Amino acid sequence: MTTARDGRVSSLREELVLLTHSDPSALAREVQGCLGEPVRWCRLDAPGAAEATIWFSAGPMPEAALRLPRLRWIHTGWAGVETWFQRAEWSAEVALTRTVGDYPARMAEYVLGYLLARTLDVPEALRQMAGRGWRRWTPGTLAGTRLLVAGMGAIGRGIADVGRALGMEVEGLRSRAPFDDERARGLLGPDDLEAALARAKVIVNLLPLTPETRGFWTAGRFARLGEGVTFINVSRGHTVEEKALRDGLKRGRPSFAILDVFQEEPLPPDHPFRRDPRIWVTPHIAGIGTVPMMAREFVGNLRRYRAGEPLEHVVDRARGY
Repeated sequence: MTTARDGRVSSLREELVLLTHSDPSALAREVQGCLGEPVRWCRLDAPGAAEATIWFSAGPMPEAALRLPRLRWIHTGWAGVETWFQRAEWSAEVALTRTVGDYPARMAEYVLGYLLARTLDVPEALRQMAGRGWRRWTPGTLAGTRLLVAGMGAIGRGIADVGRALGMEVEGLRSRAPFDDERARGLLGPDDLEAALARAKVIVNLLPLTPETRGFWTAGRFARLGEGVTFINVSRGHTVEEKALRDGLKRGRPSFAILDVFQEEPLPPDHPFRRDPRIWVTPHIAGIGTVPMMAREFVGNLRRYRAGEPLEHVVDRARGY
């Protein structure tokens, strides 16, 4: 059994699938229902786990090193993949694929939902409801607001599309310089970042965690923001220098933050982010995958695997995503 660089895998039908999830039996039922036939599977702690050729992980990766000598393909149900390909025990001969599924739609709902809640001042409505008040205010609008999406993969494009539908002026930042026609559609390259930061009123961070993006959001970059900017992080906590963000909020650049990911998770009870009225905190829920969605995408790739066809959503280890 071999794995090519394009994700093409030659396979025997005698594969054993390792399933990891908070409820592996439920995951197995969903996989078998999607596939329409039984699947040979086991848990990570089963005696025969070392014989697994496929690993479908719909949960966090175990911290301890795992010796799985027959493993040829890992499919992770999570959008973040950096910890998987950094593990020394899984060489380039082990294909790594990730789930895309409905993450673009779900994360667009999160980003624009929380942004609308702030723009319309939902907290004020809740305060008035609790106090039985009747003080009118003029809700804001997202129409005409400039949105900068940092990281224009599938999720970034989904957020950009919803932002445009709400009348926002959207720009998208990516790691390489765009072509002229792409620039005309609002796509920007690294050289455009400084000017884009000065224009933006909403910034959504979707950068994957790589050596180049670790600590990307520095004090210097926050200082380039204009007034009244909302910063939203739904990517990785380590792409943001948290002290720089706290200091920036004190100076009004940005003026508000909506944070779903952090350098330390769960976020400690005494963390300064929890006490800052200029920050909304959520517990890493923006892109939670559902078992049916993850199982459907895995089964689609399982059929390709069995047929010796290239797998979809193969992680580029060199790029880091």
